[in-house]
Amino acid sequence: MNEATVLLLAGILLLLAIITTKFAVRLNVPTLILFVFVGILAGTDVTGWIDFADFEQARLFGTIALVIILFDGGLNTRWKNFKPVLPAALSLATIGVLVTTGLIAVVAHYLLDFSWPIALLIGALVGSTDAAAVFSLLNGQSIDQKVKHTLEAESGTNDPMAVFLTILFTEFALSPAAFSIGQGIVALLYEMGLGLLIGLVIGWGLTTLMNRIQLQSSALYPTLLISGALLSYGVATSLHASGFLAVYVTGIWLSNHDLIYRDILVRFSGSLSHLAEVGMFIMLGLLVFPKQLLDPQTLLVSAVIVLTLVLIARPLAVFLSLLPFPYNIREQSVITAAGLRGAVPIILATYPLSSGLPEANLLFNIVFFTVMTSALLQGTALPWIVKLMKLDVKPLIDVEPLIQFMTVANPNAEIVEVSVPSFCRIDGKTLQEIEMPQDLLVVAVIRNDAIITPRGQTRLIGGDQLLILTPKQSEERIRKLIASLGLGQPFSD
Repeated sequence: MNEATVLLLAGILLLLAIITTKFAVRLNVPTLILFVFVGILAGTDVTGWIDFADFEQARLFGTIALVIILFDGGLNTRWKNFKPVLPAALSLATIGVLVTTGLIAVVAHYLLDFSWPIALLIGALVGSTDAAAVFSLLNGQSIDQKVKHTLEAESGTNDPMAVFLTILFTEFALSPAAFSIGQGIVALLYEMGLGLLIGLVIGWGLTTLMNRIQLQSSALYPTLLISGALLSYGVATSLHASGFLAVYVTGIWLSNHDLIYRDILVRFSGSLSHLAEVGMFIMLGLLVFPKQLLDPQTLLVSAVIVLTLVLIARPLAVFLSLLPFPYNIREQSVITAAGLRGAVPIILATYPLSSGLPEANLLFNIVFFTVMTSALLQGTALPWIVKLMKLDVKPLIDVEPLIQFMTVANPNAEIVEVSVPSFCRIDGKTLQEIEMPQDLLVVAVIRNDAIITPRGQTRLIGGDQLLILTPKQSEERIRKLIASLGLGQPFSD
């Protein structure tokens, strides 16, 4: 296949994936299902457009995509929201994963007649929720903030446990005599502790560098941002620590400290994350051969695993994990429903394939079927369960101004965009009636897609966008100013 054909097919697949998101919204189906379906459609068993079965490359590309997705998840996590739910999220990410793994293993061993090593490996592969699936599902959902932040924190922190258990039980399956649970626990503590430390250090270093370095073009800052994410994962993995935890923590650090060009960087990261998500799920779809997936044995085993996971393992894991914390039955029900499996289990299922485990192909098909069915059932049911539990909340009106940084000729100045809140103190007043600091200059007013040249007599109305020329790195001053104007309080610099 030549380069032109590859690029043509890539363009067609991405276009199809994006178009299908419209159907996903209307059908109330998680987008990952349709992305994977696009990959299956282009694969060998259906149209034959793309013959792709390289699990090593799939794991590499999938890992890179997950790094970008986790980093973006951290970049959108505010510590003030993360801190209150962190203990509960860590309980879900550890105890919850262990409980799920154990229950699935018991069913796989006693009911489906798998050996203990293979049964434990199946449990480990489907034991954790997936950041890409959960972040995608919660995006735009009107859901209680406590529950939403708990789910995001759980999915962002449970990958290390899933990776650890998968590698541990793969080694157990390959060489039962050399298995040591004690060494495994020590390795887990080492991986998580060092991964956390590396994430914090690189987060601090990247923040400091980005705020102090003077690059010739603002277009280089997003590249610098992503280089930090890749560096965080690479350093941690090279030292046998948890790279996924490190990159997530790096993103959280950046999100909660002053960062130049923050809004542009966050939007860039979000766009790159969406692209990575689409590409990853399409690629995973290409790895699937429907003829193997529809094998009666695979279907039977997968159906039992799915039912155990959705109806028993996940509810019990959530209940036991949140027992010490103040979560009522309604909140636990929504957390249970939103525990989607996604790309992480499928990518982890390539580890046994790479290691040469005889049952690896069967495991991959079981995991894939489980992930897709779980995502379809839980993802589709989530909005209904949220409403049933009365945890659907109307999105709050964002009274905080939207600020976007833009490049100007003067390296010590920038232009910010500020939304005028409706029904605030400045709504209906002229610019000359508003007391503003001397170093801030309104250079344009945007109203209903029309640009108005500001004059002293220009009257502002709610919803106007103000372009303000201001000294660099003055985001906090602008926020305080607009807050004071909106609340009728004096502005103090």
